[in-house]
Amino acid sequence: MSCPATGPQTGPTTSLNRPVYVAGRGVVSGLGTACGTFMDALFASQQGILPRERSAAWALPTTVAGELPASFWTGPEPVGAPLPVAVAAARQALAEAGDPDPTSVALVLASTKADLTGVMCPGEGYGLPARLATKLAETMGLGPVLASVSTACASGLMALSLATRRLARGEVDRVLVVGVDVLTEFVMAGFGCLHALDREACRPFDTSRQGVSLGEGAGAVLLTTYGSESMGVRIAGHGGANDAYHAMRPAQDGSGLVLAARRALGRAQLAASEVDVIHVHGTGTEANDAAEARGLGDLFAGLTPPVFGSKGQIGHTLGAAGVIETLVAIEALQRCQAAGNVGLETLGVDPRLDLSPAPRSLPRARHALKVGGGFGGVQAALVLEA
Repeated sequence: MSCPATGPQTGPTTSLNRPVYVAGRGVVSGLGTACGTFMDALFASQQGILPRERSAAWALPTTVAGELPASFWTGPEPVGAPLPVAVAAARQALAEAGDPDPTSVALVLASTKADLTGVMCPGEGYGLPARLATKLAETMGLGPVLASVSTACASGLMALSLATRRLARGEVDRVLVVGVDVLTEFVMAGFGCLHALDREACRPFDTSRQGVSLGEGAGAVLLTTYGSESMGVRIAGHGGANDAYHAMRPAQDGSGLVLAARRALGRAQLAASEVDVIHVHGTGTEANDAAEARGLGDLFAGLTPPVFGSKGQIGHTLGAAGVIETLVAIEALQRCQAAGNVGLETLGVDPRLDLSPAPRSLPRARHALKVGGGFGGVQAALVLEA
């Protein structure tokens, strides 16, 4: 592993295709409410999908969820409100970056349902991501809100792509990307009606997989064009696509995912053979896992590099997933290690997908590919370089 050569510059370059670096990270999850503790737990294969507590009274076809600990909900906001979750992750990211002037930092928010207070209980949320983005920016004293992105479960990756484009074009110099979603009875019951919930902790890519486990949390990434602020990782490429196949299932040949990944690799000017590790979407549903495995097998024309996912440990965090999991992919490069695939016992998908239940060292850790998708056929991919 080696870091990108940033040189001695103290300001952004003037090119209309400026490099975009990662300057700070933050994570709030049932597996840990600080980035460091979260990463240590995840790479140690600890389980964050546990018997339901906050949601125990909800009538649902599952016994488990990736809930935040009860100790997290101590502030004035209602229990289950997304704002304190987003603020906690955002503060971590800014702190790691050395606490730049918040007014110099623009915001992009990703969320599928945002704040449902006002719908499910007294409050002002009404499920509007733009309203949550404005409230977050005001609470943190941030600069302009560039966008609020709600493209189903691909929201986080799409938000990172959008922020990267705005930075690369020179429109802004720093962008905080925050992905956040919290568990509500409305959302969990909806997945239950789709018969998409595993009764126990989900088992992505396993022969016995029966559906997804849901989780909650937030991920935050401070992106910058200042090379001197880089923590040694940059977003080298990004891409998107849409299957136009089914409202809730990906194209079964994985072609949409392949197209998004090829676009990301193209922007990064990389061949597939130069990817060292892949962080997958890996929901645990029959259709998604099969399509993802087939598509990646085709993309790499054979056995893939080491592959791992995180939803078997933290659940599917919806709009936060793409951001949190991108941070996990960055950690894999920094640790030179692919985390284990928790819940996997017997491979039940295309064997070209190089999966292991146990963590593995990476012989090379220069480039990571992160892929994800969502309802409506949306597909997204990022290439990270360390």
